[in-house]
Amino acid sequence: MFHVTRLVAMLCLLSASLAIAQEQAVTPKEIQDEWVGKTLVGSTPSGAPVTMAFQANGTASLTAGPTSDTGTWRVVENGYCTTWKTIRAGQERCFTVRRAGTKITVSNPDGSVSGYFTGFK
Repeated sequence: MFHVTRLVAMLCLLSASLAIAQEQAVTPKEIQDEWVGKTLVGSTPSGAPVTMAFQANGTASLTAGPTSDTGTWRVVENGYCTTWKTIRAGQERCFTVRRAGTKITVSNPDGSVSGYFTGFK
């Protein structure tokens, strides 16, 4: 009986760990409340450093590896959209945002990963 109880307890802990590690959608409210006025720090899928900042007035700035740009941003139902002055020739692109613990994954419209954020500075 002791082994069964121990096994059940271990399975419960494993299930809880998996639930914590699962990605959850980041809501527009969370983006507004947690990102505005702060600089997000992370990396591209290839490992280049990234910083991005959203301001309350709708302006944004981005540095990704050797590239820096400024533009505008807005929240949408499943993430955010940005329009940069030079990146993508000024065309808007919208991204979905998911979180697993403290790691935020930003995905392109085709589902590929655009980058990761791991904190703020």
